[in-house]
Amino acid sequence: MRERLPPVQTHADAAAAFRSAGILPSVLDFYQTPEWFGNLAAACGIGQDAVMFASSGGLALPLHSRRSRRGPLAGLEARGLSTFYSCRYSPPGIATAPDPVRAVRAIGRHLRRTSHTHVRLDALDEADCRQLAQGFRQAGWIAEQFPQFGNWRLDTDGLTFTDYWRQRPGRLRNTGARRRRALLENGPGRIVRYREAADAAAAEAAYAHVAARSWQKDEPYPDFLPGLISYGLQARQLEVWALLAGGQPVAAQIWVRRRRQATIFKLAFDQAWRRQSAGTVLTMAAMEAALREGATDRIDFGWGDDEYKRDWLPVRRQRFGLAAYNPRTAFGLYCAARNLGPKVVKQMLAKSRIKKQTEN
Repeated sequence: MRERLPPVQTHADAAAAFRSAGILPSVLDFYQTPEWFGNLAAACGIGQDAVMFASSGGLALPLHSRRSRRGPLAGLEARGLSTFYSCRYSPPGIATAPDPVRAVRAIGRHLRRTSHTHVRLDALDEADCRQLAQGFRQAGWIAEQFPQFGNWRLDTDGLTFTDYWRQRPGRLRNTGARRRRALLENGPGRIVRYREAADAAAAEAAYAHVAARSWQKDEPYPDFLPGLISYGLQARQLEVWALLAGGQPVAAQIWVRRRRQATIFKLAFDQAWRRQSAGTVLTMAAMEAALREGATDRIDFGWGDDEYKRDWLPVRRQRFGLAAYNPRTAFGLYCAARNLGPKVVKQMLAKSRIKKQTEN
């Protein structure tokens, strides 16, 4: 039976694309929602490319297409709708589709027929990456998986803050206790938590004030965080924490929450308050609230292996990238040979031919 070709939609039709694919909003995590992908496309310049939500068999693959060139060769490259803001890229419906590998195979065949030469997906869970690679290989692509970055997390499972704090490194406990007394109990500090849609302007201003005085570089896409805060607060799936001293924010954090999972998405502190450990004091307050309220089963730190993260959230999981090459195109073969080596490409092509003969 011939598989249905997946429809291609613009990012403005993301919600409709998900519905047509049979994907229910209730099964999506924060980084799979139409709002997340729409804000990425609109704020990060991706909308200048051809944005599409290819779908098949209860799974959608948000992508953007663009022309790519290597020397004299040119091709059409499809990339996952993600950026460095993407703590996780997971195709909507991959956890609930009846046969995700078959669905990816149909999408891979569609991309091949539409003259795509190269596909690149980033920030994948290991299980998702494995299924995507399998689907693309069955569709006739050469696929490689590679490690990208760590994601530090804590499974709360009824954990109290007292027990959690007891398990932290001694230097963190000592610093946190001393600085909290100095800043909050005996000093000028107070904690503010922005949680309502009406708080959006104040939340954006608080985070921007701190970020401008932190070690961080200016945001390359200045519209992204305001958009994230605005729709996140409106959906009650985001909150902004701030530590104020003398009426001015000196540390701030953005937390996203959905389906009992929380990500400490962004954090910053005023460099002038570094010695007062303003960031540590704020993280303590936010973690204590999260564990006391019991609304989350897992808390993670998003993207990266910064050394401080393991002190707060002790379990590391690996995120992966996936590159797939269309061997029926000169550009796809060139990219595969360049990244994998001619010998490996020949072995993969031989295995693919043998498998296709066996299946037939």
